[in-house]
Amino acid sequence: MSPLVSRNSVVSLLGTPQAVEGSLNDPVEREEFDIHYNEKWIYEDLAEDPAGALYRAIYWHRYDFVGTVIRNNENEQWHADTKLVEAANTVHARRDMVHDHHRASPVNGRYRQVSQPEDWHDLGGYVQDEVTGRRIDKATL
Repeated sequence: MSPLVSRNSVVSLLGTPQAVEGSLNDPVEREEFDIHYNEKWIYEDLAEDPAGALYRAIYWHRYDFVGTVIRNNENEQWHADTKLVEAANTVHARRDMVHDHHRASPVNGRYRQVSQPEDWHDLGGYVQDEVTGRRIDKATL
């Protein structure tokens, strides 16, 4: 429908879904309400839906938004909605929602590993003496 409807913009507007059917990389493709998809996000009891709906299903085909349907109660029929597309187009980036009052860490171009792997079995992750390169046991810290 619209290239500006992204997963981040939907999460910024509605939060994370209560349930998900399928997945981004799910090879099983489904069809519902003439919408071809492989992942469906389900929202229930929405407080701030752009269309004022309580229930919403959002359909994705891989990363692409392919449609959404809403209803106001469990007895009502699902029907297509365009309000989410309009609202998502106003959300430019996930960063817009963050109050950024911290300065970024200065980039110094140096990366210092905490520990060196001893062999291909070793993944590192322990404390290592900077001078000798030997492991330091947690008990001696």
